[in-house]
Amino acid sequence: MKQQPIIRDERYYAVENASYKVGFTIILFGTFFIGIVRSALFHQNVWDLFGLALLGSLAATVYQIRKKVVPYTIKTLISMLVLCVVTSVVAGLIVFWIKNTFFK
Repeated sequence: MKQQPIIRDERYYAVENASYKVGFTIILFGTFFIGIVRSALFHQNVWDLFGLALLGSLAATVYQIRKKVVPYTIKTLISMLVLCVVTSVVAGLIVFWIKNTFFK
């Protein structure tokens, strides 16, 4: 049998990328589900799993930015990350304040 090379056109890459998307989504939500189970049933910390999920998402986003696939730049990504951190800190302070004010 003769080995013929695989012709890779736009359709091939579209199907390949779609399969990566499905696989990444399964891994991401599987990680979140395992984290929820570990937290609810076993009362364990799940920061390692959430960090892994966020790191994977961040790596994919940075790769897409570097290849100019998405319409925003690294500066936009950094500003979004800073906004997320600031929002998280503010939410944490609000929860801390409510917990110490109303639930003494």
